[in-house]
Amino acid sequence: MSNSDHSGQGAPGGNWEEMLRAILGSEQAEQIIERMKAEGHDPQAMAQMLNPGNMAMVTNQIRHFLGSSGEGPVNWQLAERVARDTVSHGSLDRLTAAKADRARTAMRTASLWLDAATDFAPATGPNLALSRLDWIAHSLGTFRKLLDPIGANVSRAFSEVLSSHMDHMPPQMAQMLGDPNKMLTTMIAAVLGMQYGGALAELAVKSFGSTDTGVPLLEGSSSILVPANIADFAEGLNVPQEEVLLYVAVRECAATRLYGRVPWLRPRVLDTIAEIASGIEINMESIEEQVRGMAIDPMSDPQAMPQIDMSNIFVLELGQDQQDAVERLQHLLSLIEGWVSEVSAKAVLPHLPAAVPMRELFTRRYATDNPAKSVWEEQLGIELVARRQREASAFWELAEKEKGIAGRDALWSHPDLLPTAEALDDPESFFSDSQEDIEAELDSFLEDLFNDAEQSGAPHEEPFETGKDPDKPSDSGSPQAE
Repeated sequence: MSNSDHSGQGAPGGNWEEMLRAILGSEQAEQIIERMKAEGHDPQAMAQMLNPGNMAMVTNQIRHFLGSSGEGPVNWQLAERVARDTVSHGSLDRLTAAKADRARTAMRTASLWLDAATDFAPATGPNLALSRLDWIAHSLGTFRKLLDPIGANVSRAFSEVLSSHMDHMPPQMAQMLGDPNKMLTTMIAAVLGMQYGGALAELAVKSFGSTDTGVPLLEGSSSILVPANIADFAEGLNVPQEEVLLYVAVRECAATRLYGRVPWLRPRVLDTIAEIASGIEINMESIEEQVRGMAIDPMSDPQAMPQIDMSNIFVLELGQDQQDAVERLQHLLSLIEGWVSEVSAKAVLPHLPAAVPMRELFTRRYATDNPAKSVWEEQLGIELVARRQREASAFWELAEKEKGIAGRDALWSHPDLLPTAEALDDPESFFSDSQEDIEAELDSFLEDLFNDAEQSGAPHEEPFETGKDPDKPSDSGSPQAE
């Protein structure tokens, strides 16, 4: 960082740094300068090039060091880099062969215990132990597809508000940019990329596996554990770390059995989130009012951009359709979490001395320290949480008493068989009011399942297309698999 006098026109280092801050914000400006130095470039020499004849070259260098934002509204290359750098600089874990083996052994044990607690077969993929960087690489594809719709809305609103400030841009900078709207689009994509990258890093250092974020981010049919995060969570608990690892493994394997054997479930969850995100409207009047109130002029005040709190600037308004979708999603997440909690508790009860207190511990963690709660609220403006986890657990407990394990799990055969929100208030009535109808439907679905019929009765929904960026191979290293 230059120590030149920023007020003088004869201080090229200071002018160069201020230009970067004005365009990109302080944090990204520092990252670009550090990257330039790492690649052998001299920022002071670049500053000497600030004349009309060399402006285009300078601009191209800025874009090179910032990274291309691609075709979308979010610079996902930058997002991935920010996520990886955040983890690498503050929370880098070392996944040894011994740690990975303990995690895989815990998942094998968990699968044996679950055989007595659920009718769903184990996941077909290998058990995986991931480092935090591996977790980022595996979850980025789905994370990107969930946030791209809201990113597009935010980018559009951001552009409309800030474009009015372009007239205040210094003439030299205007000549350099050429098409200021294009540079503004690049800048907004970078801002969103940094924000989303930070959110992904936050999930990476807290997630135990593939589903405890409340959303099935990781693809495939493997059970996955992040040993470093489980070990951090276990510190300070009055429970042996091995028991905590086993309990987490049972919950992970239960969730992957559910998602793996109910083919409509994961697409339904992810498609509903995408529906909500794409329909969210940005309150433009509120943005303009807050921008004026904060006296923000990103092109002439180099310190303004980093101080924008997007969670306050962008007021996300849900229409009635989106609100209905949120309620449906929260209900479905409650049923999922309730089933996982109930089945896991039954599976570990004969084996773990601390089974009962650990169930309560994880129930409270989900409600108060859910790793995804703050992330989804900040990035999507909605709560992706199981609001009625306890009521759902009670329902599944009663379902097993009334129908047995096979009958309980058969309720997942079709979404129309699942209890409504009203049924969670009075689960006894769910079974008593239409007992014969339920039995007939369950018998039909069970017959299809046992006969391995081609038509299972599951809804034929288009799958949520997720995956890693096909144009960019992962460089995170190989996860530890069996």
